[in-house]
Amino acid sequence: MKGYYEKELFVTPSLCDAASRLSPQSVFVLFQDAASEHAETLGIGGNVMEEKGLFWLTVRTKVRFLSRPRLMERLQLKTWLGEFAPGDLRTYRYYTLSCGGKTVAEGRTEWAILRVADHSMARIRDVGFPDVAVLPDTVLSEPFSRFRVELGEDAPTFRTAVRTTDVDMGQHMNNTAYIRALLDTFSVEELKEMDVKELEICFKQACYGGEELTIRRQRNEEGWLFVISRSDGKPATMAQLRLA
Repeated sequence: MKGYYEKELFVTPSLCDAASRLSPQSVFVLFQDAASEHAETLGIGGNVMEEKGLFWLTVRTKVRFLSRPRLMERLQLKTWLGEFAPGDLRTYRYYTLSCGGKTVAEGRTEWAILRVADHSMARIRDVGFPDVAVLPDTVLSEPFSRFRVELGEDAPTFRTAVRTTDVDMGQHMNNTAYIRALLDTFSVEELKEMDVKELEICFKQACYGGEELTIRRQRNEEGWLFVISRSDGKPATMAQLRLA
């Protein structure tokens, strides 16, 4: 069984930003969905995991944007498993998105497996992976960033809430909804003019429907740092948006 998954799609209006380009959030959504589709073909999709009392957990994700395809352009998406051992607690998944034969985005995600009953971490062997041919290829193989939880006193503060429609099958805020939340701290015109090179996010704590969140952001030499905190003050997510 092959350890990769490929599909074709179009940049539909629902995937576009205000400038008719594929939005950064949509790339995160496409990669997450492709991972789920691939897991389904391997027999370890969401329903099977639920029956085992397990849940796929995203720890970190980094996406690099090389160009931004426009409305109704045709895309080719590929995702594949990183190398892993049965006793591993975490593993990697890689992604590429192409348009017209050229790579327009690359991604790498660190995954873990959560036992729903007690929120402990399971090992890869507990999932029951089939025998797959894992590709040796990697993208964005450099170490993930170490994020600062505390930002400067001059960092502006924004407030939002976990919307009902942000909550997914895991009963908490979907990972891609955090991308929307941090991008919503900018105006439409700011986002239209922004040349996003890379967006990296680290998930620390789950957030739940109706919960009030605080978003702080700080400018640095590369772009913007973000900290999203829960209503109890604990950091839920840290992110870095790098500009070209």
